[in-house]
Amino acid sequence: MLARRQRDPLQALRRRNQELKQQVDNLLSESQLKEEALEPNKRQDIYQRCIQLKQAIDENKNALQKLSKADESAPVANYNQRKEEEHTLLDKLTQQL
Repeated sequence: MLARRQRDPLQALRRRNQELKQQVDNLLSESQLKEEALEPNKRQDIYQRCIQLKQAIDENKNALQKLSKADESAPVANYNQRKEEEHTLLDKLTQQL
């Protein structure tokens, strides 16, 4: 059996950010329905998911701030630029929520 290669920290964080982006996009499209059409339970569910996503985004921001080039197993081209792009994405997701 082949051992699965562990992702580098920045790559893993980028993948998680994309998953969060998809979840935020889904939540936004769901919440775009006319407010009257949303049942109170559905509104509460959307609110709870919003809070959970915000917490996950904050966790990723903290993890991103703690990352350094030294954490990578191999050199990453444009490391600082990629890190900044991920931070910008997380800020955008926070603002969308």
